[in-house]
Amino acid sequence: MAEPSSKPTSEEDQSPQEPKEASSATAQKQEKRGRRGSGRHHAGCGGDSFQDGFITYFPSALNQVHQGLSLSPEALSVMECMIRDILDRIATEAGQLARYAKRVTITPWDIQIAVRLLLPGKTGKCAELQGTNAVLRTSLCALWKQRK
Repeated sequence: MAEPSSKPTSEEDQSPQEPKEASSATAQKQEKRGRRGSGRHHAGCGGDSFQDGFITYFPSALNQVHQGLSLSPEALSVMECMIRDILDRIATEAGQLARYAKRVTITPWDIQIAVRLLLPGKTGKCAELQGTNAVLRTSLCALWKQRK
């Protein structure tokens, strides 16, 4: 039996070699990442015009519910993507409702119906209640400023 030789055959010698630029690009990507996690990003969470987006509000909202707890940068990133995704879904659904009603303006009613359609059970009811309260507060503040 012939033993496999470690020397390449003439066919292997003639095969085209991989360009060195491609391997150096891979090395550069690995160098850019630096520490673990800095190269990760979540799908659909692109760099919009918002710099920090909702991330600045998460610690204060968490502090109202659970004092003394904090979120890691990765958790903040996941929360940011989740909020942007839900906001996008609500806006899309509200736009479809407005288009179905042959209107060009999305009304608070469209947003309310979209939230009811997209969020299940108690989550939808709670979100609807919070949104209604926010609209009422905004309206009352506008009325209060007009009186002054």
